[in-house]
Amino acid sequence: MKLVIEDQAGTRSEVTFTGDEIVVGRGTDGVTFRMLDRDVSRRHARFVRSSGAVFVEDLGSLTGTRVNGERLSGRRRLRDGDLVEIGDYDLAIVPDGDGDRGEAAPPTSAPVIAPAPAPSPRSTPTAPTVAAPRTAASPLRRALLIGVVALVLGIAAGISLGLAMQAAPPSAPAAPAR
Repeated sequence: MKLVIEDQAGTRSEVTFTGDEIVVGRGTDGVTFRMLDRDVSRRHARFVRSSGAVFVEDLGSLTGTRVNGERLSGRRRLRDGDLVEIGDYDLAIVPDGDGDRGEAAPPTSAPVIAPAPAPSPRSTPTAPTVAAPRTAASPLRRALLIGVVALVLGIAAGISLGLAMQAAPPSAPAAPAR
């Protein structure tokens, strides 16, 4: 089994389970795969292989881990086709090689970044594999940003108009003509 990680730009990385767990995050200590995104915690999530199944658990991250769009609470078993979202990254578990299910891995034009070899027992684990964060804003994020800017400008205009109305002296009614 392997963990396939894809950023918004479509760069795909594969991390093979060499042990029983893969830890992903922004940090360098105790992380198998490093993700450079501000919405990813230092040790964000752990993928654990047990009895042929793979489980994912959030490691107390601030922004959370989502499985098929639903925020993860506790440990969850991953099934074929499950999509894990961490920050601006999409992750999925796929079988090793083409022969496991009789189908080839999805095509990609981006290079695959192989993980570093497992550290020796005497060395300190590091996270040499780095994927770039998403650089382009998604349409939803862009729309939300535009909405927030419009709201702030509307509030500012309302406050300015209110202050201008308070500062203007009231006009005296015109005297009737005789």
